[in-house]
Amino acid sequence: MNEQFCVRLDQVRRDDLAIAGGKGANLGELLHAGFDVPHGFIVTTHAYRTAVGAARSVDDVRGAGLPSGVDAAIRQAYGSMSGGAVAVRSSATAEDLPGAAFAGQQDTFLDVEGEDAVVAAVLGCWASLFTERAVAYRDRLGIESATVAMAVVVQAMVPADVAGVMFTADPVTGARDTVVIDAARGLGEAVVSGTVIPDHFLVDHRDHIVERRVVAVPSLREDQIPEIAAVGRRIAEHFGAPQDIEWAIREGRLSILQSRAMTALPPPPRALNRFQRFIGPTLLEMLPRRPYPMELTAWILPTVAAHVAEMMEQLVGVRISWGEMLPARDAIVQEFAPPSPHPTAVVPLRIARTVARGLRGSTAPWQEDPLTRAYRSGAAALDRLDPSMLSLEELVDVPRRASTLVELMTRLRVERLPGGLVGMVGLRLVLVGRTKVLPELIGHVPTMTRAANDELAGLAADAVAIGELRKLLEAGELGEALTCASSLPAAADWWRRFQCFLDTYGHRETTSIMLLHDPAWVDSPTTVMGLIRVLMEQGGADEKASAPTSLLRRSGVVRGLGRLAARGVAFREDTHFELTRTFPAVRSALNEVGRRLARDGRLDDAEDVWMLTLQEVTRGVSTAGSDAFSLREAATRRRAAWAVLAATPLIASSTLYPHRRASPDALVTGAAGGGGRATGAVRVIDGPDQFGDLRSGEVLVCEATNPSWTPLFQRAAAVVVDHGGVASHAAIVAREYGIPAVMGAATATTILHDGQCVVVDGDRGEVMPAPDPG
Repeated sequence: MNEQFCVRLDQVRRDDLAIAGGKGANLGELLHAGFDVPHGFIVTTHAYRTAVGAARSVDDVRGAGLPSGVDAAIRQAYGSMSGGAVAVRSSATAEDLPGAAFAGQQDTFLDVEGEDAVVAAVLGCWASLFTERAVAYRDRLGIESATVAMAVVVQAMVPADVAGVMFTADPVTGARDTVVIDAARGLGEAVVSGTVIPDHFLVDHRDHIVERRVVAVPSLREDQIPEIAAVGRRIAEHFGAPQDIEWAIREGRLSILQSRAMTALPPPPRALNRFQRFIGPTLLEMLPRRPYPMELTAWILPTVAAHVAEMMEQLVGVRISWGEMLPARDAIVQEFAPPSPHPTAVVPLRIARTVARGLRGSTAPWQEDPLTRAYRSGAAALDRLDPSMLSLEELVDVPRRASTLVELMTRLRVERLPGGLVGMVGLRLVLVGRTKVLPELIGHVPTMTRAANDELAGLAADAVAIGELRKLLEAGELGEALTCASSLPAAADWWRRFQCFLDTYGHRETTSIMLLHDPAWVDSPTTVMGLIRVLMEQGGADEKASAPTSLLRRSGVVRGLGRLAARGVAFREDTHFELTRTFPAVRSALNEVGRRLARDGRLDDAEDVWMLTLQEVTRGVSTAGSDAFSLREAATRRRAAWAVLAATPLIASSTLYPHRRASPDALVTGAAGGGGRATGAVRVIDGPDQFGDLRSGEVLVCEATNPSWTPLFQRAAAVVVDHGGVASHAAIVAREYGIPAVMGAATATTILHDGQCVVVDGDRGEVMPAPDPG
């Protein structure tokens, strides 16, 4: 069968992916299992390789034509079907796989009739493998085009009375006991492509229709809905995973046209208590993506998690299990479960001690504390290391050294955070019902983040004054601007100041303190250039200061608690800044390990080191060449498992953000972050490399933020964030700058689009379309 140009559909099974592609292999499996699948044949990947050869573009494929043997085989196979209309569908070897559905990326041709038309449609399917959208999709998934081959499924056309799709799990909530059915009259292609509004049904595990939306005349009879759901469940059970299924009904007969594993399916819903709903969004803000195995084992668990867990236990006597919070299988995090702290017997004692420390307080600057000095000295020593001069044993020891240093900051925070905690709790007790004045009390305190922002604003103002530099930064490509700025005579002083900025603040993370793989500012100076570009539009900071309320002017208690809380906020922010000092050194050391292992042939690529665990690399270093195969095998195994979860959220948005009552015309709803209302054009920022795209007065829309995003808030009219709560970084900074914020919007980055004019109501937690100016 490997050397045949065409094979009957009933000749292939799910394991024949290399011959039949994902769609063909799944359909052959269903046919063999007794499901009603329209008969047909498959133009194999052998035919594709024979015909297409080294073609790498649409024009190459169409220009190559078909060898006579392939052409004859397709015509003969079509003839064996006794003619008639057929559906011709692509079936790439990387298609319909867990984590990579390729939905809509390659072409499908319906109602094709006649030998010449079928041959042309097969050629069209092959050519669609090289369209711009298909190539971009593969690039995003890290799939090399040269490794993909295209089979084509040719099936008898079902002239459907009604057709549609169903999911055997709820793609929104992640519920595995719910079947979702969309249906419309006519061919199912209209439902798949979104050109019609389908009838929508949710069927529970008891075959009860628990939700329905019918557009006009129902497309399905009442008894057909649970029957379709039952077939879907049988298919899912056969494949052992939730399925995305296309189906059609003709004269009461249900046919299955396609089945593939559901992608981007959230974890099953879980019940959360009030604390989990409060803390979950704030923690998820630090996980804008799934951590890599090396990040988990070399940084998150031994450093960040250990730091947070020790502080919680020492300050309030509760324990947090990061294993429960980030459950992993083979070192790949499966989901995010908001923590539910476990109280210990010493809770009263620890709280009493924390309150006593807070009331007693320390007036000495924390920067002069011996713990701070020891930490900074050790971090500087790590920073001075040249990874290229270290042995592998020394390189893999760098994460341990960093963890040991962070223990010093843990002790410092345990000693000095109580003052801020006492101040904040006291303020909330005194200001019951009037907490909107909190920003006046604890905002605008001097911090390293504020100092960095001020310096960025100064660099932006100076860049505007240097004509050649201003043109470079406004021109577009930041990497080129960075290169040219370094050799621009008129900007020599500016460049030295820019380098000094990186020396001082460059250890700041670009994405999250959790995600060690992603560069720090010093590793990605174009990110800093992007921030400078944003700030160039209007010189200097434009923070909104508010006059003290009468309450603040009168109450010495409030002012005293405010000073205590403000110092605590500044201390928390600045020690977070300190905690990232070891970040670049650990990242550089692990990248060097990857380069060495790839150079020595023990890994296929240096990046593969991030798919390993620190423990594996440590063992591999000590056993030298004898462990080479196992390292490569582990990295390959995890990369495949990673692909399955690539687009899967860590938690269902409906689990973390329960349904909120909103205005009928609201585009997006979330938690109210405050700041009133503002109108502006949407700008979706996916990550630090797009910082420079934000324009003054636009609405910043993103998945999550961290302190490195703060300068953007100076130019944004409002901020809308998928993840995070009212205590998250984005909400705190937005309130400080006096702009509206909507937090935990869940789907803002997918629903809103660049240039869309919206009204952001930070007090109601809603985003609405802006009124038509006409």
